[in-house]
Amino acid sequence: MKNRTLLLSEKLKSVSQKKLFGAWLFYHLAIALLFIISLIIFGGKIGIDSDLFNLVPKSISMESVKKADEKMMSVTSQNVFVLVANEDFLQAKKVAESVYEQIKDSKNFASVSLYSDVSSMGEITDFLYTYRSYLIDEKTADQILASDEGAADFALEALSKVYGGFTMLPLDNIDSDPFLLTEYNLQNYLLAVQNAGTAMTVKDGVLASKFEGKWYVMIRGVLSRDGARLASKNNAISEIYKVCDCVRSSDPTTTFVFSGTPFHSHESSNSASREISVIATVSMLAVIILLIFIFRSVRPLVFSVGSILISLGVAVLATLAVFQKMHVITLVFGTSLIGSCIDYSLHFFTHWAANKNLKSSIEIRNHIFSGLLMAIVSTGICFAILLFAPFSILKQMSFFCLTGLISSFLTTISIYPFIKLPENRGNVRFTNGFSKVISKLEQKWVGRSVIIVLFAFSILSIAILHKNVKVKNNLLTLYDMKGKLLQDEITASQVIQYTPGGWYIISGLTEDEALMNEEKLRKEFEAATNGSVGYVSTSSFVPSKQVQLKSRLAYKKLLGLAEEQFINLGFDANEAELLAKSEYKTLPPDFSLDDDFVSFSNGNVPAFIESAISSAWLGNVDGKYFTVLLPTKVTDYSVYRSLAEQNENVFFISKSQDISTDLDSLTIMILKFFIVAYILMFVMLRFFYSWKQALKIISVPLLIILVVVAVFAVAKINMEFFSVTGLILVFGLGLDYIIYMMENEKKSNCDEASLEPFATMVSFVTTIISFGALALSSFKPVHLIGLSIFVGLFTAYVSSFFYGRLGGNNNE
Repeated sequence: MKNRTLLLSEKLKSVSQKKLFGAWLFYHLAIALLFIISLIIFGGKIGIDSDLFNLVPKSISMESVKKADEKMMSVTSQNVFVLVANEDFLQAKKVAESVYEQIKDSKNFASVSLYSDVSSMGEITDFLYTYRSYLIDEKTADQILASDEGAADFALEALSKVYGGFTMLPLDNIDSDPFLLTEYNLQNYLLAVQNAGTAMTVKDGVLASKFEGKWYVMIRGVLSRDGARLASKNNAISEIYKVCDCVRSSDPTTTFVFSGTPFHSHESSNSASREISVIATVSMLAVIILLIFIFRSVRPLVFSVGSILISLGVAVLATLAVFQKMHVITLVFGTSLIGSCIDYSLHFFTHWAANKNLKSSIEIRNHIFSGLLMAIVSTGICFAILLFAPFSILKQMSFFCLTGLISSFLTTISIYPFIKLPENRGNVRFTNGFSKVISKLEQKWVGRSVIIVLFAFSILSIAILHKNVKVKNNLLTLYDMKGKLLQDEITASQVIQYTPGGWYIISGLTEDEALMNEEKLRKEFEAATNGSVGYVSTSSFVPSKQVQLKSRLAYKKLLGLAEEQFINLGFDANEAELLAKSEYKTLPPDFSLDDDFVSFSNGNVPAFIESAISSAWLGNVDGKYFTVLLPTKVTDYSVYRSLAEQNENVFFISKSQDISTDLDSLTIMILKFFIVAYILMFVMLRFFYSWKQALKIISVPLLIILVVVAVFAVAKINMEFFSVTGLILVFGLGLDYIIYMMENEKKSNCDEASLEPFATMVSFVTTIISFGALALSSFKPVHLIGLSIFVGLFTAYVSSFFYGRLGGNNNE
């Protein structure tokens, strides 16, 4: 039976070149049109994404909770802290003021704060005075309501403060606040702020802390949308560095400590951008030198580079059109197209320059079409499978490469046939020498020996080092803090003393229900940690209505002692009676009236409270209300998680642990995708090839996996998500080599048969240059993908070289 790929090649002869060119033109114009439409619809949303958090999957499955977490992260992940350090506090403050003045009005920041606004103390005390009867904490309210002694003790404590001179506030309102509730609530608020865990205190109007002989003054900024575009030249982090460098040059005694996720995203973005330039430049130069040296002609170089640039351009436009935001790592990985896209060009130009039996470029296209078709189908299946992965970055990578490869394939079969053949053909270096080398390796025992050695090495290595074979992800290892940023984070942690490792998201159908659920969690959390761990929470500042009602009832009971309290404060009996009756009349007849309570929905929560809990109160998200309890540190993850497991309205989020676990699940899922791709590929191969040929080809991926796992085990590297992703990509790219070799078995002419292995060898070298560069990347995800593909492609090429025998005739 004649090989079906040959039948396809023969059918292609009947397709006019104009139709093929029309297909190429339609594909590229369609992508350009799609990008324009997307640009019109989404506008400013289209661009490059460099956020580290978007490189990893979201860790929550429930949609509403995921949105609440994203809302919280959108605030906290845009926070930056600049600590100005000097042994002299006044100098540190002076420099901090200079930096603050230069960036406070910048469009790169939504807000910048330096001063602890003392003038707002009046606003604070006015609020606490107005709502003094609503804000008695629940524990104290319970004590007052529990017995007459509890109320009497509270009244006596207030008298002690008055006569002891230990009050923080003036006694101007003593005639309407005999129990000093304003003072008491202020102390509770300050305690809640202190309970948040930061070691920074107010000194001379700014937040400062002394550590190891130096004063640190804090500037806090929140990045705006423009400032958070870290891939652009003018962003908030670049501005901070520029301003601080300028100030540092005039005052070398002052140093700066930078802390916050945006600083690390900026560093990774710049690092990735530099790597893009280096990888693209080195790969392109290597390819240029290789093509000129081998073909001794500029035309193969010009058309090959043109094909690469078109492929990359199409891939970028298509990815931006579909995803709007393309991660910079997708772009880094996409540079590998420099190696893989040129494969098709190299197969064409090898015959174009050296195969004298083919008399036109169209004949060359028809001659290599079956191999190119099988290569693009096999690679396309693998990339298409990854489009179903529930992970945006993986989808982007696969979509980027798939659209670029299709563009390169169409360029080869549609545009290259228009290229005229050179007058002096056969002038290609290494073809004769390569033919002599492979003729010596033609004996079956050589190929079998190599394959056996590869299988033996991998199986023995895995058996001996099986403890090193782990499917394990650790988010913390994906980005390595280095140099000054690492030291800055250590210093900031020691100075601020605030290192949250996780947080609780609490939900409720109403605002009040969310607050009630948080108050319940607070009690459980304090009991579980013995009160040794501080936290930030909304209900510490805005209690639920249930607690506020309890506070009002406690206040009512205190007013039963008001007349006696006024007398003890020095008022005469008549005046004390009148004041007590007047104050009692302020109580509303119905304690349950919603308008009386402090709440966000009533609009009576002051700005200073909203600012203090900006990272804790999330409000309405998709019809439910969410608040956050943020511990200052995590002492025992299992204990913290157990508290959330006991309540369906509470979710404990720990980014590093949750995402690492999710990456483990995704890694297993990718392996399942590999099995699906493996089965689909075998079905496709069996359609085009005999059983023997199909089994030969499909055995290569198995060997690739074994060798990659063995190499990783020897190197003591876990099989992480990105390395496994590289494996399935190798599956698609690596099969090309053995397909080319299998197609080459049908060539009866010896000179003609030796050209295909030569073209395969050159394409392998160019591809390995690109992925070899990725393997040298300092960024862990790129390094893992590059290393996995590098090892896998090398195995695939060596395997295919010895699986495919020259001079065979297998047209079954």
